Amino acid sequence: MFLYKQWENFCRELDNNGFNSVTAASLINDNVDKGDFLVLKHDVENNPSKALKFAEIENKYFHKGSYYVQAYLLHDEKNIEILKRIKALGHEVSYHHDVMDSNKGDLDEARLEFLRYKKLFEQNGFSISTVCQHGNPIIERDGYTSNRDFFRDKEIQNEFSSITEIMVNFKNKLRVNYKYISDAGYGWNVIFDPENNDVCDSSDKNTPISSLKEVITYLKENRYVIISTHPHRWHTNKYNAVLKDSMFKFVKNIAKILLKIPGMKKVMGRFYFLAKKI
Repeated sequence: MFLYKQWENFCRELDNNGFNSVTAASLINDNVDKGDFLVLKHDVENNPSKALKFAEIENKYFHKGSYYVQAYLLHDEKNIEILKRIKALGHEVSYHHDVMDSNKGDLDEARLEFLRYKKLFEQNGFSISTVCQHGNPIIERDGYTSNRDFFRDKEIQNEFSSITEIMVNFKNKLRVNYKYISDAGYGWNVIFDPENNDVCDSSDKNTPISSLKEVITYLKENRYVIISTHPHRWHTNKYNAVLKDSMFKFVKNIAKILLKIPGMKKVMGRFYFLAKKI
């Protein structure tokens, strides 16, 4: 169950225990000490207003987060204003890209789309130092593995050398082995090898964490940590949280059944955008 109240309690406990989060951009740009770090990373899929709630809670307890935003959201002025409010609180607002999926693995077309949206972010006052790929769970891919392949390409890395992809080369740029905790799938897990788990499914090696309280304990034992959340899945009241969690599990179980049918993955892939909503 994901409730804003829980996130506020968590941020308060972070502060009480001496943990202060920083943005991913500040680490890359050498603005902070890398002796240890905590990054609160948020994938903004379809609801900037919910991301703003997170940003306000974190600001209340002196935390800075990194908010990765789907580019289509910047076509709406209301969303832009909300994202500017998030930035004004000291948070990082950057690009949550899925250029390989949207261009069916065509690297040249993906590059053009990335350039177009990078410019759109910058025109609206959001500098791009770090980015994060979007993980579409039911896309049928031919000739590429995931959106991470965009920044795995050496020519792309050279062209965009000033940009770091959280899920591809963040570790190499920082030269530290960080732990990655995610709320993906409506549950907390320490993700095994987050940079490469798309190449070889290693979900059976993930380490479950029962609660945010346990995350605090984990942080006391690990110096470099990224905590990844999806704010669109968080709620004010328990009823909505339980309903959304039940809906997610229902859809997930139906999808597992349908994916066993030959050719169904291609059909379901046309509706991958629904993953941004649940």
